[in-house]
Amino acid sequence: MLSVKMRFLGIVFIPLLILLWWIPTNGVLGDYQDLLNQTDEVRLSLITLIVPIGGFIPLLISVALISIAIYSGKQARLVIGEKWTSTINRTCIYSMILGVVFAVVFALYCIKLLDENGYEYSYNLTQITPTGIHLMYVKSHKE
Repeated sequence: MLSVKMRFLGIVFIPLLILLWWIPTNGVLGDYQDLLNQTDEVRLSLITLIVPIGGFIPLLISVALISIAIYSGKQARLVIGEKWTSTINRTCIYSMILGVVFAVVFALYCIKLLDENGYEYSYNLTQITPTGIHLMYVKSHKE
């Protein structure tokens, strides 16, 4: 039986998981909006592109499992059974692989759009952070 503390942590953990998925997803969406609006500087975050698609299914599964644990008072893997636990693990792995494929395809699509719209890569503005490599492109003012 789960204690009250554990149930409380589960309730707090769900919004935290959603927030941890939403922040990088919102950043990627903002970068894409900058590209579509043709701002002077556009960021392309390579590793962060994995999160919107690759993290969505694991996010849904985690929220569902935490909800099951809160409702039943038992560990979710005990409620759903070992067969479903391995299926969920495989689903999360395939989702992350799909996220990597999405990141590669979307990055190539964005680079194509950057070239078509007259952007040039800026080595000086590019940043390497814990969340990935953030390539910066600036609008070329060639006529």
